[in-house]
Amino acid sequence: MKRPAFCPKEDHNKEELKYFCKDCEMPVCQICVTIDHGGHNIKLIKEEAETQKTEMRSHIENQQHNLQAKMNAVSRLDEDCARLIQQGEDAKREIQTFVDNLIAIIEANKQNIFATVEKETSKSIERLSERKTEIERQITAINSTLEKAEKLFTRSTNAEIVRLKKSFDTIFEGGVDQTEPTDHVPEHLAQFVLVKNQNLLDIVMTEEIGTLKKPTKASQCVVEGKGLEEVNIIREAKFTLTTRDIEGRQCYHERDHVTVEIRDEQGHGSVTELQINNCKDGVYQISYLPRDQRKCQVAVKVKGEHVQHSPFTVHVTPFQLKPIRSFGKIDLGLGTFRPPWGVAVNYMNEIAVTDDSHHTVQIFNIQGNYVRSFGRYGTGAGEFINPMGITYNDNGNFLVVDSGNHRIQIFTGEGRLDSPLNTPWGLSVDSDANIIVADSGNKLIKIFSPDGKFLKKIGGKGLFTCPFHCVQYDRYLIVSDHHQHCIKVFDRNGNFLYKFGKGGSGNGEFHFPTCLTLNKFGLLMVCDGANDRIQVFDLSGKFLGRFGKNGGNIGEFHIPTALAVLRNGQIVVSDTFNCRIQILE
Repeated sequence: MKRPAFCPKEDHNKEELKYFCKDCEMPVCQICVTIDHGGHNIKLIKEEAETQKTEMRSHIENQQHNLQAKMNAVSRLDEDCARLIQQGEDAKREIQTFVDNLIAIIEANKQNIFATVEKETSKSIERLSERKTEIERQITAINSTLEKAEKLFTRSTNAEIVRLKKSFDTIFEGGVDQTEPTDHVPEHLAQFVLVKNQNLLDIVMTEEIGTLKKPTKASQCVVEGKGLEEVNIIREAKFTLTTRDIEGRQCYHERDHVTVEIRDEQGHGSVTELQINNCKDGVYQISYLPRDQRKCQVAVKVKGEHVQHSPFTVHVTPFQLKPIRSFGKIDLGLGTFRPPWGVAVNYMNEIAVTDDSHHTVQIFNIQGNYVRSFGRYGTGAGEFINPMGITYNDNGNFLVVDSGNHRIQIFTGEGRLDSPLNTPWGLSVDSDANIIVADSGNKLIKIFSPDGKFLKKIGGKGLFTCPFHCVQYDRYLIVSDHHQHCIKVFDRNGNFLYKFGKGGSGNGEFHFPTCLTLNKFGLLMVCDGANDRIQVFDLSGKFLGRFGKNGGNIGEFHIPTALAVLRNGQIVVSDTFNCRIQILE
């Protein structure tokens, strides 16, 4: 049991120190409180002790945390030291491997030259051996001749020698020419002079075998671009990653593993068309297409580690269109409409428009200025009655639905379709340059070869009531059924897959849908004609957004009939009953 502490003042009769004066910061007894510490901040010493114990414990815990942090720091330094040693060993091993490969290549080159020398030397030695054998044969022959001549010479008298001269000459007729040189090397024998590769020697003498670069540090890498801010659900979002080393300098290493993951708030993938373009200089160009109208998390990693500020929170805004300009009005002159119907754009961004009641095709530039036109009322070649759908093929030819004449006409090229049509409306070209016609009067989709030969048809058995337009994307054929107020999807063989939409004015509903188009990401845009608007869907039929309402102002429509996409992504719309063309972004 703890003994109480008493006041040190003798005249206080051993008063217990039960209080603490915070102003004087000292323990005091009851008498001291009354006499010496009147008006001071007094607390029970027990309470003060508990307070100070709490503070002491906090200091102790802080110091313990500080101690642990320093011990952890020492451990990390040891790990960093070990990592540096390992990196050094790895670098030396890589250098040694590189040098060994160089030496191996030079050694292999040397052995190839050695082999050539040995091969050619062997051939020359073989030739010399053959020559030596021939000369030795000749030596033997000469020796035999000399022996015969010597016998005749020594055994015959003078008279016999004179008579035998002819025989003597005959003996030497088979002799061998003795003019064979002894110091001559025939030209066909191998002679070698090494032509040294001076350039290689200079490189080895002057160039280093390599340089040491500091590795990429994820925390130093920089990501920037509008694709990490607020993006639109139907527009391609872009940003760039610049890889940097520990000192913040741009760097590039082939083994840097760059990954990008984009997920929604539930952790599901929320983009399509994610692409990473490695410029191989430390810059990576990244693009993606948002799929959902909500926040998404963009995680950018280098070698498995997040770059600075990753993951990024990106807000995906709803589908939006902004009117850029419009051109045209109701009139009888060129550059005006009565009314416009089909619209198509080519690779030069020229805008072709079918003029229903003018019975012509008019061409405009991207600014909406009239360029040229062709066609007139009639049934002959190059004449029209109520032209409607129009498209370009890969050769730049115009294909026009001559609706009143129940035919397709091709311009700046030859050929005419050979399958009977009945009030054809929409027209398009697939990825194989085949021509797709919405033969509305026959309630069929018909497909023709590029030169106009009939290939196949889709429909029959009540499949369509009034097909207005058909377009191909990837493995799909997509059809707007004008009177059933829906979109129907088929495979390339014409097998029905699914449909979406119904009659109405709500999101994803239609009132006499007309022409279709898709952008490069597979987003489907539909002219919702009698609802005076454009609607956008993904290929599954999921509604993404809409634009427009009834009216005559820019950005408003009165029966939009056809649309096409320019190379810069802007959308050209045939605003039919307003007798104009609008361009949207």
